[in-house]
Amino acid sequence: MKIFSTKVFSRSNPARSGSPDPGQRRGFGNPLRAISYSLSIGLLILSAIFALGGCGGGTPTPGDPLAHLEAGRDYLQAGDLDKAIAELEAAVQAGPASTEAHFRLGNAYAEGGQLDKAAEEFKAVLGLDADHADAHSNLGVVYYQKGQLSEAVSEFQAALDIKPRDAEVHYLLGAAYVQIGRMDDAVKEFNAALEYDSNLPEAHFGLGTVYKLQGNEEEAIKAFERFLELSPAQDPQAQVEAERQLRELKGQ
Repeated sequence: MKIFSTKVFSRSNPARSGSPDPGQRRGFGNPLRAISYSLSIGLLILSAIFALGGCGGGTPTPGDPLAHLEAGRDYLQAGDLDKAIAELEAAVQAGPASTEAHFRLGNAYAEGGQLDKAAEEFKAVLGLDADHADAHSNLGVVYYQKGQLSEAVSEFQAALDIKPRDAEVHYLLGAAYVQIGRMDDAVKEFNAALEYDSNLPEAHFGLGTVYKLQGNEEEAIKAFERFLELSPAQDPQAQVEAERQLRELKGQ
């Protein structure tokens, strides 16, 4: 999960349900790329959570892209998405070659459900910097939300070509594989995610889901139990679902 200088989708509260959705990550001035994910009832649901960190303030100077970026960030923090988008659009207009401005605007559009506009901004980032891993992953999340799973897979793979040790993107690629029925590939990606971050709750949930679908009850139980150990009460919906799956697996 991340944002800019080169990125902006961030992940704070991991939500888990039953079909995919995405988001943003880190803070202003840092590569921020956000994404939050979910799995539930044999389905993966990626739940995007967009959170920008840092503070700023003041009235932006017209034509100053950095001032508009800071104002956009502050409006996002205040929960005023419309004003945030207006400031970030102004930042893009004032600095059309700024990957950060396009990336932040893409995240804001995605948070507001304007997925086509979000996709265009992430593509604009990649037009300026083809090796922007977070723009690839965030674009993949947008494609995932739109049900364009082949495109999502391609973008997640592109992100991993640049940053092969990114646990969250391995998780996202696994989630996309589940959606298209490539269960063995999904297991491989979830395990890769855990190789780089053994405490990533979503990857354990993903493994539990796939193992259950494959009839591997012993491993499914281990995975769901590990998920509950790592993510107690963080996401009540996911916790309830994992507990339900465990009762089913144990015949209770």
